[in-house]
Amino acid sequence: MPKLLVVALLVFAVPFGFSQETKSLSEAGIVTCEYPSGENIGKWVSSAAGLSATVELRASVTGSGDHRHCVTSWKLHVRGKDHKEHVFTVAEREDNVGDNEWDQENSFEINGWSKDGQFLLASQIEVQGDWDETTPVVFDFTTGKFWRVDLYPLFKRLIPSGCYVVYRAIGFTTDGAVLIEPLSTDDDRERGTKPCFPVSRWKLNFRKNAIMRLETKKKNQ
Repeated sequence: MPKLLVVALLVFAVPFGFSQETKSLSEAGIVTCEYPSGENIGKWVSSAAGLSATVELRASVTGSGDHRHCVTSWKLHVRGKDHKEHVFTVAEREDNVGDNEWDQENSFEINGWSKDGQFLLASQIEVQGDWDETTPVVFDFTTGKFWRVDLYPLFKRLIPSGCYVVYRAIGFTTDGAVLIEPLSTDDDRERGTKPCFPVSRWKLNFRKNAIMRLETKKKNQ
């Protein structure tokens, strides 16, 4: 069985308003164990507070033939105002040749900054066929700590049986929470049928490992 080794799992808090919703600011590319390309590092990006970061994805394969062993590492590089660089390994996983996950596509991207520029949001992404797991990672430049939040356990009780849901980390709300968008994958449903999980957005309190659904405002008729 492949193992996901989480180096640190501390798992921000709360109310409406969105500070930013953007596409990824930096990406480390796609890496698989079958085609490891060494170190993949994205471009450096900076916040309004003068802090900067980038993401790195590294796959290291040892052994040969049917005895190959792969360690995939998601690394976050950060620089404070003193320009000193620090590297945090936010997650690692191990796979052996023959495992189902050997060919899965791994990626790492930066999604955005908090309004004050002190917090960074990144996404650890693992994709295999129709399977897709996105795990948000939040870094606090003030304390030098990070939180990595596994979303499925938080949503599990809300998802109907037989419904498959993927997640997207959109950005920060103005009050410092993480905005999450869960999406059901039942695209083959009959026309006019509602998705098995409602179209919605949620606030993630990463410090308390808790979620809260945001109400959508209906337009005046």
